[in-house]
Amino acid sequence: MSQHRNRFAFLLLAATLLASLPAAPAAADQVLTLLSHTDEMVIMGQKTPAKDVTQEYWFGDDATRFDDDETSVVLRLDQKKLFLINHAEKTFSAIDLPFDFKSLLGPEMAPMMEQMMKMMAPSITVTPTGKSGKYGGFACKYYDVAINISMMQMATTGCYSEELPVDYSRYRSLSEAQAELAANAAWIKELADKIKGFPVRTETTTTMMGKSFKSWQELKSVEERTPPAGFYAPPAGYSEVKFDPMAQGQQQRGKRR
Repeated sequence: MSQHRNRFAFLLLAATLLASLPAAPAAADQVLTLLSHTDEMVIMGQKTPAKDVTQEYWFGDDATRFDDDETSVVLRLDQKKLFLINHAEKTFSAIDLPFDFKSLLGPEMAPMMEQMMKMMAPSITVTPTGKSGKYGGFACKYYDVAINISMMQMATTGCYSEELPVDYSRYRSLSEAQAELAANAAWIKELADKIKGFPVRTETTTTMMGKSFKSWQELKSVEERTPPAGFYAPPAGYSEVKFDPMAQGQQQRGKRR
């Protein structure tokens, strides 16, 4: 009997000690933080002030998230969904992948859109400079990129690294999923084919209607963080709205003002 009591006392003590130990931390995700700057611009008499934004890419086990100013984009490959989240308006759109932009148009509009897409198709030139170096402690290779879209020209010099501790294919999947939401953004996939790695530093000159402005983006940090519960889904209490590319474009233009 005494032996049973001793065994019971030992088990009780062991259970008490286990209960007092801190819980094992949840698996941490890789987080890339970037700084983005756009100079002041004046287009058609409309002045847009200079702007600085902190951006984040989160790489979880089965999801990727990009935070930019007041919006977030979440890619759930396990659900074949893309979530566009507007924190200012507390709304979100859920988009099934793969997405066909033409599905937003009626059959009478599809031929017209097809013609417009051909007319607006950008020309792209990617030139490896042969230069290599390091940025933020990561080895990178430099590329020059020239993009001409109708009345807009963009010239970018960038340093791209394949050394970051993230799954680059996930970054590419997020970029391509976002590209599918535009009428003519196949050039983003073309860039992904020609440039390998994550952009750790880019400098861009954009020219529109004879006016030019500069912008740059650079990697600030690479770290591990544990995301809060529900981080890779629309926040509770947000209202779902139908994806409207025209309204989204107007929101983006409003932000730049």
